[in-house]
Amino acid sequence: MKIWPVIAACLAASLSLVRAEAPSLSDVKATLDGDLYVASARLKGGLTPEILEEIDAGLETTIGYRFNVYRRRAGLPDETLLKRRLRCTVRHDALTRQYTLTRRIDGEVQDTRVTGDPQGMRDFLTVLDHVPLVRRSELAAGQDYYLRAKSEIGFIWRFYLIPWPLDTAWARIPIGAGESATPHASP
Repeated sequence: MKIWPVIAACLAASLSLVRAEAPSLSDVKATLDGDLYVASARLKGGLTPEILEEIDAGLETTIGYRFNVYRRRAGLPDETLLKRRLRCTVRHDALTRQYTLTRRIDGEVQDTRVTGDPQGMRDFLTVLDHVPLVRRSELAAGQDYYLRAKSEIGFIWRFYLIPWPLDTAWARIPIGAGESATPHASP
């Protein structure tokens, strides 16, 4: 009968995960900067207490983002124009109390900095601005284009045994001249 306390603890842990706010990608925008469309987004609810604990323990922690641009085609699958992957990584040095922050776009280092500010570290991981997408000249006039974006935060453990991905839902916004870009969830 020693199994019942273990089962009760696992169920309590899984129910607490259900009650927690699901992470989401908000304020997703695609704006024109000269001839280049750039994206911005904000991750809400992604820095869970467990992730912050890992960071404080000195474990290298990475949050990933995906930005995909598509051209809508009637009667056919939409054409993929761009797949961009971002990785925001933090490593905390407990001795110096400094965070080393690195941002990679498609594997290439775009930004590296060191800070002692915990809020600056959180913003670096959760706020994206001016992510390059496509040139305006690459988009044909009269066609419909859209951006899909999501965040890949990591894994949570269900019943302390099963790794479960902690990702946001895809956000989808239109791209193009004269369109107002408002995000909405996509299937």
